[in-house]
Amino acid sequence: MYRVILSFFLLTCVSEAKSQNQWYRVDDPDKKYCIFMDTLGNVSPIGQHDKLTIAENFSEGFICINFKKSPLAADKWGCLNEKGDTVIHGKYLEPFYFANGVAKVSILPLTIEKNNDEEVGEIPLDYFCRYINKLGNDIIDTTFEGALSTDMQNSWAIAKAGNYWYLLSKNGLLMELSVDFEMVYPLRDGVAKCKRMNGYTNYIDTTRWPVLELSNEYYTGSFSNGFADYSTIKGKYGFINKKGKPITPCIYDAVSNFSENIAAVKMYNTWGFIDDKGRLIINPKYESTLPFQDGLAGVKLNNKIGFIGKNGDLVIQFQFTNITAWCNGIAAAANDKNLWGYINKKGKWIIEPQFLNAQNFDKNGFAVVEYADKHSYVKGKLKSYEKALISKNKKVVWKSGELFKVK
Repeated sequence: MYRVILSFFLLTCVSEAKSQNQWYRVDDPDKKYCIFMDTLGNVSPIGQHDKLTIAENFSEGFICINFKKSPLAADKWGCLNEKGDTVIHGKYLEPFYFANGVAKVSILPLTIEKNNDEEVGEIPLDYFCRYINKLGNDIIDTTFEGALSTDMQNSWAIAKAGNYWYLLSKNGLLMELSVDFEMVYPLRDGVAKCKRMNGYTNYIDTTRWPVLELSNEYYTGSFSNGFADYSTIKGKYGFINKKGKPITPCIYDAVSNFSENIAAVKMYNTWGFIDDKGRLIINPKYESTLPFQDGLAGVKLNNKIGFIGKNGDLVIQFQFTNITAWCNGIAAAANDKNLWGYINKKGKWIIEPQFLNAQNFDKNGFAVVEYADKHSYVKGKLKSYEKALISKNKKVVWKSGELFKVK
């Protein structure tokens, strides 16, 4: 089923801090270790760590780290706080992140027993998981199937143990779901899609009771922004609302989620847009699209990306080869030479194209970029890159290579 539209470098806007003090991971690409730094250039008290043994981001004031003592030993992921104190001792199979004060942590299958530092071979895929609070304590004394259980989303998780599905709250309340459910999907838009053994699709809310039931032999998706994609004809898709009523027939080759009451739809290998009444408001003619954000949608035509408004008028000319989502009125964009810079919503460069790659600026106005210096080229060919932490005001907070000025 169609989900990603354009192959953009980064589609999301980091809208909230990953940590209380907003630490950024910075590392020299040619070196083994990394540090975390704030926007004033202060280095985090957690110190320097091997890039492969520490997580990318802090989550709710914690950073996940691997405490194993040798490369061949079993993984032992735990957590440090922002002061560098060990708050959760390492015993988990994979790095984890906190959401709503709870983290889903992976553990080895119960049949595998080993000493703390015993060398291990290939880890089986059918791992298990538990849910812990910030003290490292289980919120409930139950072990679940890792691959089918979700993170804590909006204070709730979908979890599976044995033949049973459950709804789990961040406070450890465990509610068993119908034994007739053969598959339960993550909560989206306040409801979870549940596939019944008879082929029907139920949607349940956090009371665990069905709010909608549909008979569909082909496909019905999860809800997003009030609508779900569905199919009554193999290979063709449309939309239903939360009452289960179709707002479009199943006539599209592919569809995207709704954003700002508008969704992208594909017909005859080109993309257009419909509104939340199911009306075609922008005729299909684009090679690919991005969702509407702040009244603008990225669209691709003749291998160039521009932006249109909700009436279909071209607002920003087709001139980019790649683009990220808007974040606080700024997007990272790449030009014909595949160099990245930053544009405003008028399509003007506020930071000239000069980077090999660029992330969105976060809500605090900082981003990590990749750039080249004179040591990056060997016989005129790019062989390596450097990294820097910059502000949208063109301040260089940190760099791994030679001094450079943001243009």
